[in-house]
Amino acid sequence: MKSGPQKNTLQTLESGVDVYRKINTACLILIAVVSLVTALIYTKSILIPLVISIFIYTMITPLIRYLRFRAKFPRWLAIIVSATVVLVPLVLMAIFISNSVSNFAQGFGVYQAKLVESFNRLADLIRSYKIPLPDDMLELKSLQTMLTGPGSVNFFKSLGANAVKVFSYFSMVVIFVFFLLLGSGRAKITNSVIKEIQNKISAYLYIHIMVSIFTGICVGVVYFSVGLELALMFVVFTILLNFIPNVGSIIAVLLPLPIALMQFGPTSSFWLILIIPACMQFVIGSILEPKLLGSGMDLHPVTIIGSLVFWALVWGVPGAFLAVPMTAAVRIILSKLEPTRAFAEMLSGRLPK
Repeated sequence: MKSGPQKNTLQTLESGVDVYRKINTACLILIAVVSLVTALIYTKSILIPLVISIFIYTMITPLIRYLRFRAKFPRWLAIIVSATVVLVPLVLMAIFISNSVSNFAQGFGVYQAKLVESFNRLADLIRSYKIPLPDDMLELKSLQTMLTGPGSVNFFKSLGANAVKVFSYFSMVVIFVFFLLLGSGRAKITNSVIKEIQNKISAYLYIHIMVSIFTGICVGVVYFSVGLELALMFVVFTILLNFIPNVGSIIAVLLPLPIALMQFGPTSSFWLILIIPACMQFVIGSILEPKLLGSGMDLHPVTIIGSLVFWALVWGVPGAFLAVPMTAAVRIILSKLEPTRAFAEMLSGRLPK
């Protein structure tokens, strides 16, 4: 039988070992996270198109199953039809955006002169209302320098370089999707985690695509009714930017404002282009979309904002588009493992038990 001092010493040793284990586990987790983030950054040229192709594949798979088992299509025909339905709109959208940006770059001189003129009118309007603003904010020198200086030239050079990068990404995505479709149906997915990730992400993507198209149509009605230049391009950008949570809708509202300002000036048409789409984005993003999605992603709003910042820092603009489905997939995986289940609950906005 152990004496009192020996028992206290043993308990102290056990508590010290327990603290050491916790510190060791925390250090190992930190090292693993840093290593994983480093790997994500240095392999993004391969991982980004691979992840995009996997998400596209999750959209195509339900169509394939429906055509095969409900419409009784042969497997090869179901794959061709499903891939065409999903990939052709993406190809057409990429071509349209590329042509629109190219045309805008070619006519940049015209828009530049109009923007300076519109800014001059806006400055006169501000002066007429005697709004107390610093005089240097109303001068055109800084604006002209920004538009005619090397910054604008470098901007369009980088735009061209990014267009080449996007094209290379898109080519790799098509190749990855092709090989994923070739292997579809040969091995049935039995893993419950993979099934849950596939079902939830495919449902999220389909609902989000429909909501984004509806938002684009509503905004397009406003743009075309007032006769905004490049209206169709801004509608397409609205649809795409809606995939970036919270921030994307704000960018979509602000994006056409320089063109609207140089075309209409600070008139009623300009304010309609600003106010009505902003109200539409708020109603659709805050009321309609959450009701349709429900608790499908099971992510807290703070988690969504944090994931947007994290993936944007790691993978740039593609990471911002992929933030929500990537974080949702991580949450599902964490929820299936006992040691990480508490982290999954925190991502959902629930305190772990």
